Amino acid sequence: MNTMILLLALLPFAVYWCINEKTGLQLGIIFLLSVWAVSLVKSLRVMYHIDIQFEWIVIAVIFCVYIFFGNRIEAALSKGGFRAFLVAAAVVSFIMILYRPSLEFVLFGGSFIGMCAGYCINKRFIGFKSSDVLQRTGFKKAVVLLARLVLGMTVLILIYYRVENIILNFSESQNINLYGFLCYALMSLWIFIAAPWLFIKLRLAGVRLETTDA
Repeated sequence: MNTMILLLALLPFAVYWCINEKTGLQLGIIFLLSVWAVSLVKSLRVMYHIDIQFEWIVIAVIFCVYIFFGNRIEAALSKGGFRAFLVAAAVVSFIMILYRPSLEFVLFGGSFIGMCAGYCINKRFIGFKSSDVLQRTGFKKAVVLLARLVLGMTVLILIYYRVENIILNFSESQNINLYGFLCYALMSLWIFIAAPWLFIKLRLAGVRLETTDA
């Protein structure tokens, strides 16, 4: 089960780097919200001694809300532009942490704000377009996609273990939740900003800046 969750967690990043940035972000948001909601439900079940397991119902509700209202929410945020998108992301991130400011929930909040901020910054200032490579054919296309995945995932794994060491070293600190929030946010910034920038510098991707707001 843990292996399946890990693969699902890596899927949005692979989509973001290799297929489509917006789809990767959407998958990442859905995954984070789903895992956060399940963790919250499990915590409430223990607190209130509830025997009924309804985690899958919660996940289904999140999917349905996103399917039916996702486009409307995105359209409303687009009218407000870059700033509105970041403010909404910060509010959701705060809500994720509000119930229990612990490392478990800080992971969700930090990752969420990092993803959304990274997507906006990439769109406005970096211009990485994962779909550009899909116009190529044959061996060259396969090599570029594989290089993105191997490079991106290798650095991500190294950052992850470094983050775990930092959190372990500061586990007794009163500011551990703040350190955890910043570390998980930085992991997301690697995925959504630093890795795309590196792909462009290594000529594994082209540049196509958009002047429209997120």
